[in-house]
Formats: sequence, structure tokens, C-alpha cells
Amino acid sequence: MSVANAMNLFDILKGEDSGQPVKRVVVHRVGQCVGKKDLPIYLPDFWVTQHNRSHNLLNGVIVVREDFPNGWQPTASVKKCDSFQASASCRPFLDNLASSDACSLLAASDAVYAKYMSSIEPKLRCPLRKGNYTVKQLIYDDVTRFMPGAGSTYWEVRSTGKIGDRMVVCFVIQLNVRPRKAKGSSGQ
Repeated sequence: MSVANAMNLFDILKGEDSGQPVKRVVVHRVGQCVGKKDLPIYLPDFWVTQHNRSHNLLNGVIVVREDFPNGWQPTASVKKCDSFQASASCRPFLDNLASSDACSLLAASDAVYAKYMSSIEPKLRCPLRKGNYTVKQLIYDDVTRFMPGAGSTYWEVRSTGKIGDRMVVCFVIQLNVRPRKAKGSSGQ
């Protein structure tokens, strides 16, 4: 997949955009892949809190344990799950989304994900330097328009990065997409 196509990953998932979302996203987890805590780029589990009735707020740290002057080769896969209780309930939805250049992805200020990247300080950019990068007050708001599905749908996005055969990063995002309650609903 070309860099341009990889940068438009969310465009592949885009649903109808009527202005007012009919779905809401509940973020369950953002963090390191199980068993991969020793990788050079480490994402301890983020703190996920409720911002308001329809949005989550994420805070966390990305620990970069070595310099990456030329980036890495990122890949992503998206799985649709029946629940997060058992990984066996997940089925591939999009697989092997790849780019040859993480630096181009990080530099894409007009990409749909750029507003989420802007909540990271200092900015993630190449050459990526060793240190801690803070994710502060990241609000997941309009991500629902990228996630298809009817009813309550669970998603697992796994992103990895390699330099040659060496894995340098692996993290997972778990989301639940639910229908938004209609205004005036009694909540039952």
C-alpha cells in the first residue's frame, strides 16, 4: 500500500457524515500490545475518562527509549469483535495496512488524524528523539464517522512498526461503537 493510501486509512473506514453523529464511541483501551513491554517505543495504558455524555478524554505517555532518525515502517490491522472478553471473537476487517515511511505519516498536517496527533507534546516528528511524549486531554469526538457498523460494534485496531525485521512499536486501541440515544429519550 502506498504512503498516500496508508495516510488515508480513516478515509477507508469513513461512513456517512450527516453533520450530527448517530453513533458514539466508547474507548475501552489504548496501550501496549500484550507481551511487548520491552519495545523501544512503549505506550503504557492511557487513562480513559468520560469527558461528557458522548465523548471520551484520553491522557497518557508515549515512552521513546531510543532515537529514530529515519522512522520505521508502520502497519495496522482492524478487527471487528463480538466483545473484548475473548480475542477469539474477533474477525479481520482490514488487514495489512502498511506504509514504508512513518515520518511522512507524522508530518501529514492535513491528514484526518492530525487533530488527534496535535494533542501530543512535544510533537511527534522525525527525527524522533528519545524521551517522553505526553498525550494530554485528547478528546475522541468525531471518530464515529470513520467506524461502520450497526448496533453495538466492538473494534480492535492494532498498530505495529518495524525497522527491517525488528519490531519497535506495537499498540492496541479498543473501541465500542454504539447507537447514540435520540434526544428526549428516557434512557430506557
